[in-house]
Amino acid sequence: MRILIVLLVAVTLLSCSKGNKNYGSEPTLLECTSFLGNPLFRKITDSTTLAKSDSTIAAIKSKGSLTEDDFIAIGRQLVTNNRFSKAVENFSDGLAMYPNSFKLLRHRGHRYINLRQLDKAIADLNKAEELIRTQPEVWEYNAAGKPGATYQHQIWYHIGVYHFLKKSYAECAAAFEKCLAAAHEGNDIAGASDWLCNAYHRSGRKDKIENVLKPFTLDFAIEDKEYPYFRRLLFYKGLITQEQLVDVNKPIDQMTLSEVTRLYGLANWIAYQGDQAKATEIYKLVVQSKDWPGFAVASAEKDLQ
Repeated sequence: MRILIVLLVAVTLLSCSKGNKNYGSEPTLLECTSFLGNPLFRKITDSTTLAKSDSTIAAIKSKGSLTEDDFIAIGRQLVTNNRFSKAVENFSDGLAMYPNSFKLLRHRGHRYINLRQLDKAIADLNKAEELIRTQPEVWEYNAAGKPGATYQHQIWYHIGVYHFLKKSYAECAAAFEKCLAAAHEGNDIAGASDWLCNAYHRSGRKDKIENVLKPFTLDFAIEDKEYPYFRRLLFYKGLITQEQLVDVNKPIDQMTLSEVTRLYGLANWIAYQGDQAKATEIYKLVVQSKDWPGFAVASAEKDLQ
């Protein structure tokens, strides 16, 4: 009897693993559920990388009293290794110490979106926006200590993503207008502009799109010329071909998140041209990506919902 039970458990686990092969990990590492009701599993990180990350986290925690930025650094390590729910727990610990930290609220709100918990996300992001409203620009810094976007930009960015996922496109456009106004660097300008174009399309304000696209040329000042949102904007303008945007024949499980993001942009463009059936085929591909935390995957889920 004991042998039979062991065999049944093994078969069940193997079946679960095969049945969810597109979601990237083992059934015991469930992170959340997609908007379509599918389980989303944590992607496995190799043991060496995980040990290094855990060592970095332990070193930060050994300081004793942690700052807001310490909790952000810990969260960065957790997210890098696909531990999104653990990152949320970490930011919650930080907010217990710093309840009015717009920094921690911004980061937790972002990760709530990854985990498909939209109501919790917008509560955090709205509070963060209220707290930072009267502040001068506050810069975020990456792991190397270099400034990235401002918190003002990032808060409005994720508020915009929230509204896109809720299909409240007028509110989405308003958020990304503020996000774009707070952008400084090329990647941030491109990212906000792409979302804004999509929001204008979906809210019936196509007359505003041309003006948003105007700055983007092949010579646009951007650090990463392959940045997916920038490539999508070039495609919308007809400056690159579909083939230069993304290889649609590449298997979805071999695509990087950048390629999946481009593929989602292609699907949207096809939908805006009136071919909803073809767009839906591509949305169905996108949701099979192993990179489910990406906003392109979450958005495609909502488009199919």
